[in-house]
Amino acid sequence: MKKPGIVWYVLSAIAVLGLFSYSHADQVIRLPEHDRMQEGTIKGPFVHRNLQLFLIHGKPQLEQRRYLTLGEAMEMNIVVVAETGSVQQLTIENKSKDKTVFIHAGDVVKGGRQDRTIRHDLILPPLSGPVAVGSMCVESGRWGMRGREDAARFSTSKNMLTSRALRRSSRESGDQRAVWDEIERQQTMLGENVSELRGYDVEVRDARSRTSLELTLGSQDLQKVIAEYEAELKPLLDDKTNVLGFVFAINGEINTAEVYNNESLFRALWPRLLRAAAVEAVSEYRKGKEFEPVCASDLPDFFKKALSGTVAVEHPHETTVLRTYTTATTILFETLDAEADSTWIHKTFINKGDVVVPLTPEPLLRR
Repeated sequence: MKKPGIVWYVLSAIAVLGLFSYSHADQVIRLPEHDRMQEGTIKGPFVHRNLQLFLIHGKPQLEQRRYLTLGEAMEMNIVVVAETGSVQQLTIENKSKDKTVFIHAGDVVKGGRQDRTIRHDLILPPLSGPVAVGSMCVESGRWGMRGREDAARFSTSKNMLTSRALRRSSRESGDQRAVWDEIERQQTMLGENVSELRGYDVEVRDARSRTSLELTLGSQDLQKVIAEYEAELKPLLDDKTNVLGFVFAINGEINTAEVYNNESLFRALWPRLLRAAAVEAVSEYRKGKEFEPVCASDLPDFFKKALSGTVAVEHPHETTVLRTYTTATTILFETLDAEADSTWIHKTFINKGDVVVPLTPEPLLRR
């Protein structure tokens, strides 16, 4: 692993109100904001094959709040995710009397009539009652029980959406066809690249449901390749403190940054986040491809651009405020905890790259 650069910058809670100050000697960056200032550092890159990671360090503002992840809550049997009969909507209920659950955009749940992903972040309070949430199908074709799985309810998965095209199609446009098409494309690329890396022909699609992203990610050969990335990169947090998130780049291009205002929440999510990034890196692997690696000094302009976007605001639940900042080249999804003085809890920065999301979804031909 390589550790050549460190960048200091401020994790702004809202759009940039002024210019960066930048010192090449110390690589110091300052972002002003009308709210509280929050300083952080970026350290890295840490590299395996075609995947580069940069860790974001800082002082969280919401560490005193305890959030369970959806996976943790489902394993504790305090959250129920139920089928509604609509592809693009599920219900989630928190039955705990004292635990708050953070539902992460891109979380995958399996079972029901089709495997689904959750479209947007949601802070689910104790004794929430059934709450309707937007969802996208990540398994076309099936519309009924699979094996012995419950067709009325869902079980937890260790997976999240595994490409920025999927993240954008789900969160930004809600384009179901684009989600299916990207899953099919990624399955094809994973099959080719896992075969290359394993040295023999590999079929990553599962005969039980060849369109299921969840079952594809369970491929034994794919898991062995992903384990190589995890062995190198997962221990990065072990000897570090105040880690709030990470940025990753694939094939020398900035892809996505995930930042949290609660270190415990980030650490709980880290295995899933890393796995998703590794799967995307494998799907984009090109044997013999040379690329210019991303440096820490390349990141300030990415953050600055994302924070300058046009803002749209949604209120999906009384506990949750969503802000979306859009520019021609970036998109930033920001989630605020309304029960914590509307302080931000999660930011996803995406470099759009060459991904094109249709503005007008075509009629659905598959469920």
